[in-house]
Amino acid sequence: MNELRRLLVVSFFYPPNPAVGGRRAAQLARHLPDFGWQPTVLTAKTHPGTEPHNGTVPVHATRFFTPWAALEGSEPLSVRAARGNRIGRGLYTALRHVLPLSSVRLPDATFGWIRYAVEHGLRLLANDKYDAIFSSAGPPSSHRVAARLSRATNIPWIADYRDLWSGNYWEYRIAPFTWLERRVERRVLSRARCITAVTPGLAEYLSQLHGLPTEVVFNGFEPGDYPTARQHDSRFVILYVGSLYSPSQNPEPFFQALAKLDRRSAVDLQQAGFELHTLGTRSPAFQSAAERHGVARWLRHHNPVPYHESLARQTQATALLFLGWDPPSRDVVTAKLFEYLGAGRPILAVGPPGGTASQILRECGAPDLSPDPEAIAARLEAWLREHRSFGRLKAESYSEALSHYTRRAQAGRLASLLDRQESPDG
Repeated sequence: MNELRRLLVVSFFYPPNPAVGGRRAAQLARHLPDFGWQPTVLTAKTHPGTEPHNGTVPVHATRFFTPWAALEGSEPLSVRAARGNRIGRGLYTALRHVLPLSSVRLPDATFGWIRYAVEHGLRLLANDKYDAIFSSAGPPSSHRVAARLSRATNIPWIADYRDLWSGNYWEYRIAPFTWLERRVERRVLSRARCITAVTPGLAEYLSQLHGLPTEVVFNGFEPGDYPTARQHDSRFVILYVGSLYSPSQNPEPFFQALAKLDRRSAVDLQQAGFELHTLGTRSPAFQSAAERHGVARWLRHHNPVPYHESLARQTQATALLFLGWDPPSRDVVTAKLFEYLGAGRPILAVGPPGGTASQILRECGAPDLSPDPEAIAARLEAWLREHRSFGRLKAESYSEALSHYTRRAQAGRLASLLDRQESPDG
């Protein structure tokens, strides 16, 4: 049996930190040994008293400097910064008047990790032979650490983008700062051998920006993370998980459809036990849209829960609400879509069709995105009738294409890319 090749994975976010980006890095690392690569993880210790972990994968967590309280919890960095000590709050407030700190753009809210990560990474690379470096970002600090390590050792480096950096769609900068940041990004990425991105559209953008080979490694889902015993809930519960990025995600067509049903449907929503649950960061845009269409009484909000609990609630829901990205040409596909598909529940996909999200839904045998309130209302009414007759919507049997989007399958895509990288000295 061939000896496993060694890979250093650089990712600021990593379990037990609940950030979704950390799950991507952890679950790719979990499956890479199946394809000939043994990862060692370099991350930040964000939860005092709790060491990052990933089964048999070695994890090295370094300290980092931050001017505010420890980066615990699932709120955005800005919220945790503002909640920190008095000096941290004052510094953060002052910086916000100049330029907002961010976990996806400069100024990088995790800049205080870079020095410690580089020092520790150099020790790791000096003590053992590594064949490649893989960094997953944001925050940009992950790429900045990997670039320095690759420059010092000449080890091939692959840069993974979960979100865009200088071209980010929801963290905006005024033109001079964007121009400067793009120059910094290009300089940092000049050391990379190639790039991975989570959708074809993002990969094409990054290829044009950096002039480097770019491949797609989707987010995917982990079949073994879902509960084996799926509870039954007699209510008709539609669940929306995660944040709402307004105005790029628009719930208006859904609430318009719900208002139509509320006025005219032969199936009484209250008798059906209808409820719309949101799980995650509370969105004022979501609440105001529901109020505007007179359906806020059906809305129930729940604070964020741990990852496995979120998956359990997805499997228990009657159906799952997915909001596509507008415009679809931006080609944003969040990890939530894959989690929804893995949960095996019916998905109500709302938004303009097009892009990779539409392609994945159709490929897996799920109805495509729709922005039409009438079509959405018709589907909801059919579901309500089925629920009234059987007490539950049947589980979805998605096509075999769904197996292409497991985390293991995506780790195989990454391993294939790593196999093609040859050290200049090799």
